[in-house]
Amino acid sequence: MHNERYLDTAELDKLNSGGDITMPVSFILDISRSKSLQDVLNVVANWIHHLFKAERVSITIKENEHFLKLYSISGNRAIPLDFLMPIKDTFVGGVFSSGRLAICDDLSMSDKLDCQMLYHKGMGCCMDAPMLQGDNCIGTLNVAHQDKFFYSTRDAVILQCLAHWLALNIQLYLQVDEMKVLASTDYLTGIYNRRAFMAEGQSRVAHSLLTGVPCTVAILDIDNFKELNDRYGHEAGDLVLRQLAAAVCTVVREHDVFARIGGEEFALIIAGGSHDDSDDIFEKIRALIEELLIEYGEYTIQVTTSIGASVSTPADVEIGHLLRRADMALYQAKSAGKNRVIFEL
Repeated sequence: MHNERYLDTAELDKLNSGGDITMPVSFILDISRSKSLQDVLNVVANWIHHLFKAERVSITIKENEHFLKLYSISGNRAIPLDFLMPIKDTFVGGVFSSGRLAICDDLSMSDKLDCQMLYHKGMGCCMDAPMLQGDNCIGTLNVAHQDKFFYSTRDAVILQCLAHWLALNIQLYLQVDEMKVLASTDYLTGIYNRRAFMAEGQSRVAHSLLTGVPCTVAILDIDNFKELNDRYGHEAGDLVLRQLAAAVCTVVREHDVFARIGGEEFALIIAGGSHDDSDDIFEKIRALIEELLIEYGEYTIQVTTSIGASVSTPADVEIGHLLRRADMALYQAKSAGKNRVIFEL
């Protein structure tokens, strides 16, 4: 459309190759104090609102293949926070998909959803810049003004430069978050690993000591797992581990902690509740696993599990104390014939 201008980021980068962008020291300090990605986005939106020629600043990040999510706003609230903006047939979606900065000089002339939302809340024009990391666009940095035909090519150069810088910061935060998840996640089942369980378990024990409300720790061990691997192969064994973990996840509550702590061994922390309440949960898990049918090629595999559990006492100051007692209870469950729940009191 004649009221829309699209500018290639490569050309904008060339125009700025010999230029400078000056940032206030306070802006850098505010960024350095940010404790989360959301903090960074809010700081950037607020500062650009003050530094740039904008009456509205917003930041969108890709939510999925079909939508961009609005994560931060400063100024005019024409499009609300957390709004899911379609990528298809929207102005900002076109910027995201093409990887090119775009300016809509007259919002009243556009039939795009986002442009109409801005226009009906008093905005005259807008400019959206893609946040690029290599060939990947992770979102957009957007500004708007009440006057039409307000933004120049020089404004576009500055906004695109800021979008590049913001994209790098977002990517760094996302990578750190991903590393934290990988460090605490069991690669095979997708649940907590032993490291995460021990850290979270120690926190739960400390909370139990502080509040006087006991917690229960259980170790779940798949019966005859070595024989299963010998008969069907390790690929089948991995499938059993994944499906068993997924099944147990349907039973455990949101505030419980479930992890694979090694081989065919899993562990579970249940906060609060009585001995009987915990026993009911473990018995439900045991029965669920016994009834689980795992299809592997021409075979249908069934397994059972033995569960040893222990309830915390005021003398328990480390998660290791509870795990040792739970392990003793597990040994008793195995010795008594397997496929059962036993508490070590």
